[in-house]
Amino acid sequence: MSASLSRLGQPSYLALNRLGNEPNKGFALPLALGLGFVMVILGLSTIMIAQSDRTSAFSRKEAGASLAVSEGGMARMLSQMTQPNNRILLTRSYDTINPKTGTTYLGPDGILNSGDEETTAIDEWTGYTGSTSSPCEDTGTTITPSVTTSGNMGSGGQYQLKAYRYNPTEQTGTLLIEGKQGERVSYVLSTLSIQSEVENFPGVLAMEGAYIRGRTLIGQHANLYFDPAYSVDSSLTDKSAPNDVDRSAYLNAIYSTATDGPAEDLIAGNIVGCKVTQTLSVDLPSTVRSLGSVRSSTTLTAADSPYHIEELELDGTNVVNVDTTDGPVYLYVTKSFELRGNAQLRNIRTDGQLPRVGDLRIIVHNAVGPNLAIELYDQSCIDTAFVYNTENDLHLQGTGDGCPSSGNTNFDGVAWVEDVVSSINITPHTRSVPSEDFDIITTNGSTSGIRVPNDVSSLADVVSGIGITPKNKFGYVKSWQRVRL
Repeated sequence: MSASLSRLGQPSYLALNRLGNEPNKGFALPLALGLGFVMVILGLSTIMIAQSDRTSAFSRKEAGASLAVSEGGMARMLSQMTQPNNRILLTRSYDTINPKTGTTYLGPDGILNSGDEETTAIDEWTGYTGSTSSPCEDTGTTITPSVTTSGNMGSGGQYQLKAYRYNPTEQTGTLLIEGKQGERVSYVLSTLSIQSEVENFPGVLAMEGAYIRGRTLIGQHANLYFDPAYSVDSSLTDKSAPNDVDRSAYLNAIYSTATDGPAEDLIAGNIVGCKVTQTLSVDLPSTVRSLGSVRSSTTLTAADSPYHIEELELDGTNVVNVDTTDGPVYLYVTKSFELRGNAQLRNIRTDGQLPRVGDLRIIVHNAVGPNLAIELYDQSCIDTAFVYNTENDLHLQGTGDGCPSSGNTNFDGVAWVEDVVSSINITPHTRSVPSEDFDIITTNGSTSGIRVPNDVSSLADVVSGIGITPKNKFGYVKSWQRVRL
């Protein structure tokens, strides 16, 4: 009985256990709901990650596809530009406007974001035609380019030419192609070397008369052009090669017979009777480095080009070196230009490469006062230069070889001038040119003259202005890269 009473007086284990669990009542359901919510979040996260992976994979696929489209578009453009009728565009530029910047994509140097981009689109392609003939020839045919600058590729891909820039200094062409696939856009930039060949190139161009008197003209491009209206025979409107049956008539027209000086024909190229009009500007640029008078040895570099020289007068052994290693140099001469003794004006490079005739350009013009002639006396030399003078003459008055090249010359380069006039080369002088001989000396029997360089490709940018279409072609690929704008 006592035991029973004892058990009645104490709570049982089950009762205690039930009492102990009273505070936990209602916790299980929220816990279950919370765990369920976590599982839902984990599930959604997994789905989102999977979707993100799919989206990323799709985006990567589109990006790869757009790159493939841009590279395929580049290949198509290069294929088009190798066609004979399209090659004439290789030395001309096409550069559209980037809507993000409001300027052209490349600019003259063909480099993205270099700072030389223009605010107006450049289009030297549309409407341009060339010719298979030289100036004054009627036998040539018109060359009409046919280039498609955009197109479709694959499933939904599109490519478009955004820019092509020809750099005459580097003789390169740079193409920028855009490729689109869906919403993805890629760009490929490629730079190639451009090789230009010019047939019947006017190594010596007299826009009016030529009075050669037995002087030497040598070189692969030693073709002499003259205006028949200023010759002995205005009916000579064709060209005559050495040994042609009419060669003597053309020599007579340019005052280069036995009655004018040495009787030998020393002109290596064609003599062409043709009035050629050139429109290159002779005006001083708005920004120039003014040197005043140059009468002693000095060195000029591309860094300060263009230069304005009022009086270029060299004598004795004075040498002006023009370093074109870093780019072309322009000299504007406006008052006097004469070389005497053994003086030289030289185009040089310090990188081991040969200087190019188109990299030293000498523009002679006097806007006020008497017209300015280029006077070469004694054994002086202008070495590897393009000389341009629309108003007056090149006077060949040398008495002997002055240039370092092989041959007997006082001028190595290309001369486009109003008249080419030799000194009087025979006594007694039986044929005179009254309007041209007032300041000409007598150098009996002198034949030192002009050597025209065999490589005139650096002047491809100016020959189209006189009706000559260069024969262009790709050389090699200098670079091919994906770029971001």
